[in-house]
Amino acid sequence: MALRTLLVIAMIPGLAAVSAAESVVLVDRGVAQFQFALPEQPDEMEIKVLGELEVYLARLAGVEVLERGPETPVTIEIGAAADNDALRQRAAADPSGFFIEVTPAVIRLAGATPTATLYAAYDLLQRLGCRWFMPGEIGEVVPRVGRVQIETMAEVELPDFTGRILQALPREQASDEWALRNKLGGPHYPGSHSWASLVPADEYFETHPEYFSLVDGERTPRQLCTSNPDVIRIAAQSIIDRHAADPSVDWYGIGPNDGAGYCECENCRAQDTGDWDPFTNRISITDRFLRFANAVAAQVHEVYPEIKFAFYVYSNHMRPPLEVMPDPSIIPAIAPIGLCRMHGMANPVCPERNYHQALIREWTRICPEVYHRGYSYNLAGPNLPLNYVSRWAYEIPYCKRAGITGFRIETQMSWANYGPLGYVLAQLMWDADQDVQLLLEDYYDKFYGPAANPMQEYWTRMDRARRDAPYHTGNAVNIPDIYTPPVMKYLAERIALATKRAADTQPYAERVHIAAQSLAYLDAFLTMRAAAESFDFIEAKRALDGMRAVGQWMHDYQPRLMCAGGGVARIDRFWSPEIEQAYERTTGGNSLVYAFPDEWRVYMDPLDVGEDLDYFARRLDDSSWQTLRTYSASWSDQGLRYYKGVMWYRHSLTLEPRWAGRRLMLWFGGIDESAKVWVNDTYIGEFDTNGWQPVEIDITHAIRYERENLVCVKVTNAVVNELGCGGITRPVMIWSPAREQPQADQQPEEQQAEQQE
Repeated sequence: MALRTLLVIAMIPGLAAVSAAESVVLVDRGVAQFQFALPEQPDEMEIKVLGELEVYLARLAGVEVLERGPETPVTIEIGAAADNDALRQRAAADPSGFFIEVTPAVIRLAGATPTATLYAAYDLLQRLGCRWFMPGEIGEVVPRVGRVQIETMAEVELPDFTGRILQALPREQASDEWALRNKLGGPHYPGSHSWASLVPADEYFETHPEYFSLVDGERTPRQLCTSNPDVIRIAAQSIIDRHAADPSVDWYGIGPNDGAGYCECENCRAQDTGDWDPFTNRISITDRFLRFANAVAAQVHEVYPEIKFAFYVYSNHMRPPLEVMPDPSIIPAIAPIGLCRMHGMANPVCPERNYHQALIREWTRICPEVYHRGYSYNLAGPNLPLNYVSRWAYEIPYCKRAGITGFRIETQMSWANYGPLGYVLAQLMWDADQDVQLLLEDYYDKFYGPAANPMQEYWTRMDRARRDAPYHTGNAVNIPDIYTPPVMKYLAERIALATKRAADTQPYAERVHIAAQSLAYLDAFLTMRAAAESFDFIEAKRALDGMRAVGQWMHDYQPRLMCAGGGVARIDRFWSPEIEQAYERTTGGNSLVYAFPDEWRVYMDPLDVGEDLDYFARRLDDSSWQTLRTYSASWSDQGLRYYKGVMWYRHSLTLEPRWAGRRLMLWFGGIDESAKVWVNDTYIGEFDTNGWQPVEIDITHAIRYERENLVCVKVTNAVVNELGCGGITRPVMIWSPAREQPQADQQPEEQQAEQQE
């Protein structure tokens, strides 16, 4: 557990013994029995301690403002005013360390820093029953106890992890307060996609293109040419100049820019070891990167020897080095973006997470400090409900045992959709050895009150559904596989029972209502997916609009229940283009001509010889080809998790002659990532896309009526997509534009009925 030291006072030189615990009264019948002692020049955090204790001790006593009686037998010493050097010395072992000492006459609250002193105050209030389960007043629990008292004690607390950061926590006052009250903080691991700021392209690319990466024979500003000694010199000088301008900053990102495009010049490639990274389908550049980082660190340390550097164990610099060991000042943060983010370590349905453990073991072996920069959401998803509690209940204690220094967890923090997750993360990052079951029972009992049991069943069922699902694709691809109709029925029943039990009892009814809105958000998404995959785009559009409305409600709720960068923004980026385009192309007089099935015949072509062998030809016998699903299952779901290469898709169809003379468009809801199209041996064209942006192409001239038509698509998936997709990813259809504009008063449903006659 976190270093929580109970001290027998008599053992500390200079302190009197306390033979047995006794109660110290702080508030009696609304009258304060204490006074404050602050340092002569208090820090703003020490002043905040005074204000927070005044507010919450009054609320515990059941009054708005405490009265001051004629006597104040207890003095609360805050921060530097707390006179106990022995406890202070023990607390100084970590910047977040603090001590609480309670004697009949004096209560001392002090930390290694002023912020840690504030942690001590919140810890004291937590011992008195206060909880901050989510930001804002809706997330607070402050029991009314009348007489506020605490037993004598002396305790030092040190966190299990020196850094405890939830990235993407909304930057607003309620969230900041919540983070402090739950003792999040410590060193903030700096962003490490840093090359663009160390050697800015707008400053150097035009005059010195040789400073930047050589890709396919041309210089591009995407990454740096790290074997160039001038690049090392400029990067080092940039950090030196920044530190000179602001000496308070002593930790700088040194990692590559996000994405690919690493230099292919002879000198850079000579620094690689030939280690192949199967997760990125590229050569690992870890050794090459560390040569650069070590060289920059050496030059910076000539001027400022205490500077530290940060980089992400990420992309194709994820695997440990084979030859080059990092300087001890270079601190990695493990961010395996290409591995599954749905499951936890040691989960038998997910061997990738075992590899995540291996990465932690290897990097902690060679580096004195290592951070965990994992993901607590399924990347690029629109903040749909997912409960990850059981995953982190295993991973955080594992990280403590493995020697992880701190956390900077990436999460699109959605309080409506993640339930107890944020609170549990904060608590475990402070004390990894807590009994999570007791922590959760306390959460459900205090947060949901009379609805505790059904809400515990609700969130537990969500956790189990995610944990046991053998699917790994990112975004929301597998949400229908996780939340099957029986699971959704169970969840709806739990919400209905919780709503009934909470009734009009506030704030419990409002907290259940938040979860009910979250379930409605999930249900709208599932409805949208099912309708789109049945080619009912009117219903899909209706569900999309409903999902947006609920998502906007969660975004606008105060305190905000959904991160601004997730939710509605992710709906619009990844899901609405397909739905809205398909809706437009099948309404307003436009016609759905043919809906392609989910399964196509496929052939894997890793050597890319299919064009030479005429895989697109009608005469080819494809009876031995396999079948793959498209919109209902990703490549990952069908056993092709890390396949990078060419896949050929073929499907035959017959069109009625009534479509003759009409323009016909072949429309793909999504393809990852480039494609060539043939119809009846006729090459139609090609396009690049991203798996989520619809594309279409005119096939009018190649179609035959009352005869079988062959549509063949060659899909090339060459770049690692952290969503784990590949191939045809969304529904495919042929549609025909309207011959004339529809009447203004014609409704979409009528139009749909007309075109499907």
